[in-house]
Amino acid sequence: MDDLSTHVLLFLVVSAVIVAISSMFSEPEDGPALKMYPRRLLKFVVGSGLVLAVMLVCEHTFASIH
Repeated sequence: MDDLSTHVLLFLVVSAVIVAISSMFSEPEDGPALKMYPRRLLKFVVGSGLVLAVMLVCEHTFASIH
């Protein structure tokens, strides 16, 4: 595997664990927590992608050397 695919795979694994733990702590019952899990995971991944996009734009705008 190349570096990008390895990092994306590791990010998804860690994200799944983070969202699973936070889902279980946010709901007292397991049923609603399991129903909310896919939506929460999607929100987490999309939110992280937006942060990545903002960071890349800032890096390109402010830290580029030409």
